[in-house]
Amino acid sequence: MIFKVESIKEPDSERLTFNIVSRYPRCFGGVFTIIDTGSPRTIISAKDAYLLKIPITNFQDAKDIKGFGKGGLPCKKIDKFKFYIKSEDNQIRNIEMPVYVVDIVQLNNMNKDLKENAYKIPSIIGLDFLKSQNLKLIVDLQNASYFQEINA
Repeated sequence: MIFKVESIKEPDSERLTFNIVSRYPRCFGGVFTIIDTGSPRTIISAKDAYLLKIPITNFQDAKDIKGFGKGGLPCKKIDKFKFYIKSEDNQIRNIEMPVYVVDIVQLNNMNKDLKENAYKIPSIIGLDFLKSQNLKLIVDLQNASYFQEINA
């Protein structure tokens, strides 16, 4: 199967994006993600955690998310986050894998500037997604970029 990746041009940058749809119980909805091959983890942002109403207090603490300025963002680990992706030919692939989610309960107790900046950071598809789903990322900015099953 082929899963189309979009290229979004912004002032002074270009980003690869991919949409997933949460199927986590009582937390249904779309999540717009940035593909970050430098990230070892898939991360649900503070904004998406809030919009999906993810019950943060139900999950185990995890190491802070680093790489977003000074310090880090508090996070929790969801061992079996359920979501789906849709292929180019509209086939649905259900996925259940560990993801990390920004701990918005702790974040709301932090200083205003940190909190405001954290809500601007997007959700991220990391290398763990590619590995766990046996996918490779093909990047061709002139034509089309996509995920493809390795054994396809």
